[in-house]
Amino acid sequence: MKTLLLIALGLIGVLAVTVLVLYVAGLCLPREHRTQITVTLQASRATVWAALTDYAAMPQWWPAVKSVRLEKRPDGTELTWNADRHGREIPFRTVESRTNEKLVRAIAQDDLPFGGTWTYELADAGPGATRLTLTEDGFINPPVFRAMARWFFGLDSTMKDFLVHFESRVATLEPSKPVP
Repeated sequence: MKTLLLIALGLIGVLAVTVLVLYVAGLCLPREHRTQITVTLQASRATVWAALTDYAAMPQWWPAVKSVRLEKRPDGTELTWNADRHGREIPFRTVESRTNEKLVRAIAQDDLPFGGTWTYELADAGPGATRLTLTEDGFINPPVFRAMARWFFGLDSTMKDFLVHFESRVATLEPSKPVP
């Protein structure tokens, strides 16, 4: 019995030291971050734009989003509430929108442990192709989460997941064209 107690106390001690190290390391990291990824999609800018702005369809092609609820506020602000696999909803609002060129979406809730914007910029990339640059200007408040995101998950992991599924979505919307 003493051996089990010592093992349990040892494990608790190791866990406490690990959390403390992550906390201190997270304090040394900047709260804000910027990450950027560029992909070339074999689709027109209009097709890419249509896929980006069809928020209601997102749960059909991105597994990270289980449902989307649209809300129009009395002041004219439009929010999309994305629910994750745990049922938590996060509101997003459009900060800037230039059709077929640029879309900026922001998390519209101040009491979350993270936040920021995703900026989508579209440019021509040859006949029938679009270059999509996705930029995240974000922040992570809790130092432990900051350290974990930086060293274990990657600050761009959600963006990469989004783009993998988004590329598949766009491919279903634009018929394949023969490559010359």
